Parts: sequence; C-alpha cells; structure tokens
Amino acid sequence: MKTIWLTLALMIASGPVCAQVGELYDANVIEKTSISDPAKAVNAAEGQWLAFSMPVLGGSRSPCCWKGKWSDMGEVGCSLKNMHQSYGTRSGSPLADNVIIYSEIKGGQVLSLRVVGESCPVEGNGAQVTWIGSVENAAGLDWLETIVRSDGRDSATGSALHAVAMHRSTEAGQRLYSLAREANDDLSEEAIFWLGEARRQEGFRLLKQLLVELPRGDRRRQINFALAQNNTPAAAELLHELSKSDPDPEQRGEAMFWLAQQYPQQAQGWLLEVLNTERDEDVLEQAVFAISQLPGEVGDQILLNLARDDQTPRKVRRQALFWLAHSDNDSSVAALTELLTR
Repeated sequence: MKTIWLTLALMIASGPVCAQVGELYDANVIEKTSISDPAKAVNAAEGQWLAFSMPVLGGSRSPCCWKGKWSDMGEVGCSLKNMHQSYGTRSGSPLADNVIIYSEIKGGQVLSLRVVGESCPVEGNGAQVTWIGSVENAAGLDWLETIVRSDGRDSATGSALHAVAMHRSTEAGQRLYSLAREANDDLSEEAIFWLGEARRQEGFRLLKQLLVELPRGDRRRQINFALAQNNTPAAAELLHELSKSDPDPEQRGEAMFWLAQQYPQQAQGWLLEVLNTERDEDVLEQAVFAISQLPGEVGDQILLNLARDDQTPRKVRRQALFWLAHSDNDSSVAALTELLTR
C-alpha cells in the first residue's frame, strides 16, 4: 500500500501543476515559477501561451477588454482566442499593482500579446498556458523590448510597448526614450506618446530632453501630443512656450491646437497672446483654428470679438469669420449673420 501511495505522489509531482493566474479560467495551466526570464521559457511554451506577472506604476488602472458600451454596466473580460471589441481602462477601473502579460508562442516567435490586470477575467478557451509568475525586472523589460523591436505583428508590438510604458521600473522610461531617439518611424512616435501618457514627471523630463535632441520634423512634433496627454502643469507651460517661440512654425501651430484641446482654461489667454506676437501667417491661421476648438461658447465669443475688432489684422478677421460659419451654435450663427448684414 505504501508503494502505491508513493507512486501516486510521484505521478502528481511530475505532472502539470494547476496555478492561479489572475482571473484566467477555462485554461490548462502549467506552473514553471523557477524560471525568472521569459526568454528562457519560450521553448517550454512552444505552441502555447506564456504568461508572467509584471509590476506597474503606482496609480495605474487595471487594463481589460470591454464588450458593448463603455459604461459601468458594460460586460468586462478578455479572451485568449478572440479579439476584443474595446480595450483599455476607465476612471472606475480598479487600481493595479501588477498586470499579467500573455504571449502566444509559435515557431519561437510571439504571435500575439495581451496585457491585462490581475482582476480582469480572461477566457482561456481551453488554451495551454505556461505560467512563470513574477520575473526579474530587467529580464521582463528585455523580453518586451525584443518584441517591440522585432518585425512581428503590429498588435503584438503595440501591446508590448504599452507594457513597457506601464512597468514600475524607472528603466522603462529610459527604454522608451531610447526608442524615441533611435527609431525614425511609427515606433518612435508611439514611444514618444507613451512617455507623455504613462510616465508622468519622468516622462515630462524625457520629453523635454527630446525637444532639444530631435531634429525638426514629424517625430519632434509628436511631442506636442505627448505633452497634451501628460496632464501636468509643467506640460501645459511647455506647450505654451512651444506655441510662442519654437523655431519650427509647424511645431508652434500644432502646440496651439493641443493647448486648446487639453488645457482650454489656460489656452484662452495664451492664444490671444500669440495672435499679438506671431508673424507667420500659417501659424496665425492655426491659432484662430485652435480658438475655434475651445469648448462651449467660449471659442465662438472670442472669434466674434476678433471679427468685430477693426484693429485685428484682416487675415485674422477672415479666419475668425470662416470658423464662425462652421459653428453649430445658433446664437453664434445669428451674431455672424448680424455682423455680415450691417
């Protein structure tokens, strides 16, 4: 009898071990938590999903997939088999200390990649999942950066870059910065975006550094958008400075647009200030357009004031009239009609 029980114990110990992987269900999980480097688990996970846990920045919301409308009543949950309808976080999403990275491995390559919070339900659809638990920070970042820099599928690359941006280690920001500097394509612009969106003060510092280092062009102008997503007082102030004095006219014009979109309260006075100091006609057009984007009736009222003021340069007045004509506000249209029929 002792021999039988010993044999059973050995069979159980040598077989697959079921582990709890976040809120994953309907999956066959094999635990290999002795592996701390995802790259060293690729062979073991061939033809399966490789999963590991990664620490994220404080204050991060748990990313998940949403079915239907983005509301508190909407269904929530991702799938390893099917593509999700909507993905991301909301203000009501739970805070996350960690996220789980699911990577589908085929032919030694990452076919697809999911980044979800530990509280996000994941339908496995009977998939085989190799779970290695928490990994070393540098090893996890190396693995993700390898995927980002590969010529693989765009969805896996984008998800891996998102995961790098969320990583708690300060090294993650430096990796985004390196990608922004070294690449000269969409990857560089996405890295710039995530510096602004995810890395907060650290990201702002690195974006400011990139403004000095990058040459004039699309990559450098992407910093405007990243600053708009940074949502810090310092980012708004830097956008203001760019709109006033950057040597690239296109950079100045785009900075005004994002000021109006993301920082409308400050932008009102700043945009009028630019109208009084800017000499480039194309940038002036951008400034008037930015004013038209201010929320509510604020923008329309400023445009009306510009159109009525005989001291306003003729080109600016014409642009103000043009954008007023595109207003959906009945009172603004009425005021424009009255102005034109004097």
